[in-house]
Amino acid sequence: MNKHEKKDRNFISSLARGLSILEAFDLDQPRMGITDLAKKTGLSKSTVYRFVQTLSSLGYIIPIAEGNRYALGPKVLGLGFSVLSSLELREIAQPYLMELSKQVNETVNLAVLDGWKLIYIERIKTQQIVNINLHVGTRLELYNTAMGRILAASQSKDWVSQYLKYLRQLPQAKSYWTNKGKKLLSILELVRKQDYAINNEELVLGLRSVASPVRNRESQVVGAVNIAVSSSLYSLQKLKQELIHPLKKTTQSISAALGLEI
Repeated sequence: MNKHEKKDRNFISSLARGLSILEAFDLDQPRMGITDLAKKTGLSKSTVYRFVQTLSSLGYIIPIAEGNRYALGPKVLGLGFSVLSSLELREIAQPYLMELSKQVNETVNLAVLDGWKLIYIERIKTQQIVNINLHVGTRLELYNTAMGRILAASQSKDWVSQYLKYLRQLPQAKSYWTNKGKKLLSILELVRKQDYAINNEELVLGLRSVASPVRNRESQVVGAVNIAVSSSLYSLQKLKQELIHPLKKTTQSISAALGLEI
């Protein structure tokens, strides 16, 4: 029996399918019916129905009255926060993030890589910037977010190559992966050169942000911090002039606290 056979034998496919149901819910589709879930997971409707009934009875999914839909239940938050509370990065970074938010009087976020997406692990919110519901635990795409670009730019060439294959599943990202990913690769190269990334209303109209990397003692990028602002208050030029310096100073301080020699 070889290593792969042992691994396959220990892999519980039914558990993986159940988890895929939970992972299907995101910011774009927080409420879905059986048909939506089947389409998104690639599972049959009958299989999805059985898993939904089980997850619902356990409290991980709750039924929504409108249109026989479902949403993630509060029990899922318990799992998420138990993980977040154990993250050394979040605990160390929090006072620095609060000080940065106070200094610039804008919303500040901290995110880490989560598969092909990023996940918010801290959010210091000052005001509602635009009509978008972001919170600790929110998962967003990488290609059109400042923090996502920071996290993607730090990965290996092989990783980026696989990520481009993932992007082909997203019609809205077509301009980033066509021509062998020329647009995205150019963006990531600029991020590496400048050591910061900008989102110029690419996630949602009315929102701009600038992000900078957080590194551990081995100089590996372990997270990203951004400052998110209203485009009506910050032009691209003003954002660069006023926010990049305090942002980089903060991420350098967090990195130093994680053991990086600055």
